Amino acid sequence: MSILAPFLPAHLPLLASWLERPHVAAWYPTPDRDMQIATSPPAGGSHAVIVSGGEPVGYMRWQHVDRETLDELGLHEIPANSVDADILLGDAQSTGKGIVPAALSALAAELLRDPEVPMIGLTTSIYNTRAHRAFARAGFAIARQYDPNGLGPCHLMIRDLRRERGGD
Repeated sequence: MSILAPFLPAHLPLLASWLERPHVAAWYPTPDRDMQIATSPPAGGSHAVIVSGGEPVGYMRWQHVDRETLDELGLHEIPANSVDADILLGDAQSTGKGIVPAALSALAAELLRDPEVPMIGLTTSIYNTRAHRAFARAGFAIARQYDPNGLGPCHLMIRDLRRERGGD
């Protein structure tokens, strides 16, 4: 279905074009910041291009989150070293085909191998119901609503890897 492939500098123009598309721009209001992160991922972060049918159709980035950052966001209940992920499909024709759940499941499978990662979290606008359904198909559940850094009301969706490993 879909696969995560290394994100290369050659993918930057494609990502920039995706961030301008209306179905992406509505949910990614800071394209300059997003491009900066893609150009130079933060420490503890990584990213991939999502490939389906041999073609790049989307982008995913993720990073480990420290206790200080979680507390600044008011996410005191989320354990440190959890992973925050962001995902987008730049190709509108690829939406609704199970690509997002498959890509998130691939990331989760990789992170399950690291016993130090307790959870994966995604933040999405409360109005992005299509994303909520896709994330739920990948095992994520809405934990609560919050307003991260002035982005407006968002859902925090989590996948608890500890439970999947048989822990708490």
